[in-house]
Order: sequence, then structure tokens, then C-alpha cells
Amino acid sequence: MSARDRLSVGPNWHIDCRLVAELPEDSVVGIRFTIFAISSVIALSAVLFTGYLAYLDLNVRHQIEDWNQKIEEDKWEVIAIKIRQHNYETESKKIESAYLEIKNPVFISGFVSALGRTLPDRMMINSIDWKEGTVVVRGDLRETSEHASKILGDYVEKLRADPDIGPHFGSISLTGAERSTEDDQLMVYEITMRALPRSS
Repeated sequence: MSARDRLSVGPNWHIDCRLVAELPEDSVVGIRFTIFAISSVIALSAVLFTGYLAYLDLNVRHQIEDWNQKIEEDKWEVIAIKIRQHNYETESKKIESAYLEIKNPVFISGFVSALGRTLPDRMMINSIDWKEGTVVVRGDLRETSEHASKILGDYVEKLRADPDIGPHFGSISLTGAERSTEDDQLMVYEITMRALPRSS
């Protein structure tokens, strides 16, 4: 093989087309990439955090609406319960009043008859109220103040000693005595009697 047929390769086997002076430095590219990456991470984190806050706000608003709806529904139930409680209390008071009257041994007709029998002259009974074991007798008496006070005091003592009235009441007392505003010659009185319940 001859010398001219040998393949001869020099130190530069191709043309160098690089423009070294115009290429950016490697360190500048690295800093820019790092700054961009960090900024991207911060922006993405801010977006995710904002989205999470929006989700929490929406969830809280939804829960508030649910609770307000439940409170509105329960409000009418509470009102209905209060109405039932009021009705129960009213009926309970009626039952207690009826129980006291049933337990009390005084018969209304006999009681009124005994009052009429023991009533002094010139003394009138205008009303008799019986409620929850308490009898209130109201009337008037045409006498002077001094004489009227003595008559009323004696009448209360007479009621206490009467066998048809006294034993059935724990207390019989004069709870009011004053001149009438319409007639200054008339004394208006009030006698209160508290009945003893019948023993079981």
C-alpha cells in the first residue's frame, strides 16, 4: 500500500463554527433557572393556598347555612314544646285545685247554710270565692267603725267556734275592713278561711 493511499487525520478534522464570544456564561444561565424555579414554586404554593382558603370558606358557609336551617326547623319544635308545657301546667293546676276541693270535707251547700245561720244582723254577704282550698267571704256592714270592728271580730270568733265550720279550716281571719268609697256609713269587710285537706 502506498503512502498516498493512507488516511491522514489532522488535529482539526472539522471546521469549528462556535461563536464563543457571543455565548452566555454558564453561571448566568444557572442563576436565572434557579430564580425562575423558586418563583414558580412560590407562585404555585400561593395559588394552592388561596384555593384551600376558598374551599374552607365555602365549606364554612355551607355548614352555617345547614345549622341555620336546623335552628329554624328546631325553633318551631321548641315553641310547640313550650305551648304543650304551658297547657300541662294549666291542666295540672286545675287537677290540683279539683283534688283539694275533693279532699276537703266541706260541702258548699252546708257551708253557705252555716254562714247564713251564724251571720249577725245588719251584716250582708256579697260574694263567696272558693279557690285552691281558700274561701274568701266579702260583704258589708252598716255600722260605725268602732261597732263594726267589734261585730266583725266577734263574728270571726263565732266562725272558728262553730262545729260546722271551724273544724274544717286551719285558719279563719279578718283580712280586710274599710269604709266604702260610695257610702261612708257602710263598712266593707273580707274574711279569709284556709281549709284543712282531708287526711288520706
